[in-house]
Amino acid sequence: MNTGTGKVIQERRRLLGLSQPALATAIGVSSRQITRYESEEQSPTLPVAIRLADALRISLAELDGIVDNRVDLAGRWWAAWQKAAKHGDEVEVAEVTIRHEGDHLLLDTAETAVAEDDPAPGVRGEMRVWDGDAITGWVRGMDVAFPVGTIYYSLHPQGAHAVGSWTTKSGPDGVVRGWSTLAREKSDAEKLLLEMLRGDGIVESWPGTRSD
Repeated sequence: MNTGTGKVIQERRRLLGLSQPALATAIGVSSRQITRYESEEQSPTLPVAIRLADALRISLAELDGIVDNRVDLAGRWWAAWQKAAKHGDEVEVAEVTIRHEGDHLLLDTAETAVAEDDPAPGVRGEMRVWDGDAITGWVRGMDVAFPVGTIYYSLHPQGAHAVGSWTTKSGPDGVVRGWSTLAREKSDAEKLLLEMLRGDGIVESWPGTRSD
């Protein structure tokens, strides 16, 4: 176990309102042994660590002092994006579904949007989450002429939303880009995109979209 395990045990035990004797009884060791663990005089063996993690309601990684900063991004989202530079004041908004597996995300047009024959273009992509604060990958459906582009999002610490941009090919030698946002609520996606467009001096108020 890493240095810091003792502090984790002590803090979790106190948070759960457990005395050292109570925790000792729960995992089948002496109270003195709990004191040794918390002072880091001794590290628990793997079988004891498993019982400790269970009693403290945390994972073995958390018991070892490893904090998992990943958030669950699976579910329904709203994607909003600025169209290519020549249509800088035009935007699209579409409901999408994200499947989250480890550090990988699969994005696709939401089934509800397909069922309702939403006029917004279909969107799909494959992305990766980096250190819980950035998302990169490819996305299809944010530009008509060159439908496949790269994407970069800065992810909110609690995974509430993401803001960034897409880039794709323009002609034989050029590229075009636009702002893009992801949020759980349509209004939030629109608001975040509007703030980015205002920052660029493109619009003063929310432009029309192709979504309802």
